[in-house]
Amino acid sequence: MDMPDLRTAGKSPLAGALQDARDYTISLLDDWAAWPAGAAPDPRHVPCLDIINPPLWELGHVAWFTEYWCQRYRGATSAPLPSRLADADRWYDSRQVPHGSRWRLDLPDWAGTRRYLDDTLAAALEALRTLPDTDAALYFHRLALFHEDMHAEAFRYTRQTLGWPARDGLAGLPAAADVALDGGEFLMGSSPAGKGFVFDNEKWAHRQRVAEFAIAATPTRNSDYLAFVEADGYHQAHWWSPDGLAWLARTGQTMPRYWRREAGRWQQRRFADWVDLAPDQAAIHLTAHEAEAWCRWAGRRLPSEAEWEYAALHGKGFDWGSQVWEWTASAFAPYPGFSPDPYAEYAAPFFHSHRSVRGGSFATHARMRNPRYRNYYEPQRDDIFVGFRSCAPG
Repeated sequence: MDMPDLRTAGKSPLAGALQDARDYTISLLDDWAAWPAGAAPDPRHVPCLDIINPPLWELGHVAWFTEYWCQRYRGATSAPLPSRLADADRWYDSRQVPHGSRWRLDLPDWAGTRRYLDDTLAAALEALRTLPDTDAALYFHRLALFHEDMHAEAFRYTRQTLGWPARDGLAGLPAAADVALDGGEFLMGSSPAGKGFVFDNEKWAHRQRVAEFAIAATPTRNSDYLAFVEADGYHQAHWWSPDGLAWLARTGQTMPRYWRREAGRWQQRRFADWVDLAPDQAAIHLTAHEAEAWCRWAGRRLPSEAEWEYAALHGKGFDWGSQVWEWTASAFAPYPGFSPDPYAEYAAPFFHSHRSVRGGSFATHARMRNPRYRNYYEPQRDDIFVGFRSCAPG
């Protein structure tokens, strides 16, 4: 059975999706809560890193977000209702709790966090039953669903970063032929006249023209990127932008994150295991700097964000959303007429400092994928499940 579009689905499918997302979150909590004391890796004791959250905090934050937006929020001019959990705002409001402090908070234990997850979902579902079946009324429940799905993928990032066991979802890709597109004018972004949920950074649809171009049908594969590594591309400055050279100098990297050469064989760490590099899998865990350097070396270029969206909407054979997120050449910036939604911290603080990323990865829930969905990361990030595809020059 096809999955309903959760951006537009009504109350019943939305309730089922909320339950599905929470079941997955709780399955993680139950797994980590039962981890043998002192075993390695230990989800109770993770290093304080800028690119991850402590799991116990992140689980509680997911519950808090659902409760805040689905039950407590009463509009910008009214104070929110109190939480069912004393001190929840002090612990879990990511807008107010500095990242580094999350390792030092007096959080509820695993059992208390599980109760909070159970109770907040039950309250959200009860509230959903009383709402009218309209886009405006269902907005915050849809927001909470997609937020929880984002954190489900973030938990996978944490597993990869810390080398925890997990199942890999990457598969092989065919050699990337180009998809030729005539170009033209199209509406980029989401229409205010459309139906369903819209993230604020997709607002609003505006006319955009792209010239004729050709773009790879699939993301760049390991075999393609390996050729650049073996050509000593990391030591040849002319392939790298000034920011890329600064990143190389700062990190000292000579190959992608999680790659190594062992006994004459190229290998890649996938979660807890070192495996032989699969030539036909999408290249993954690459910075935007590495993607751009490969493109210069190969005589190619990254697509603009507009070209990527146009290809996703109009390109026959354009395969996206199931392997890796994809860097674009475009800075993450507001569309004309942008205004933040009530969760104002979702996108606006990251405009101009981040790079637009499109598509979806093997760890992205299918209901999250949308050709107009805009993800964004700082260009030096390589811990996420991100790669790239390229365009022919021109």
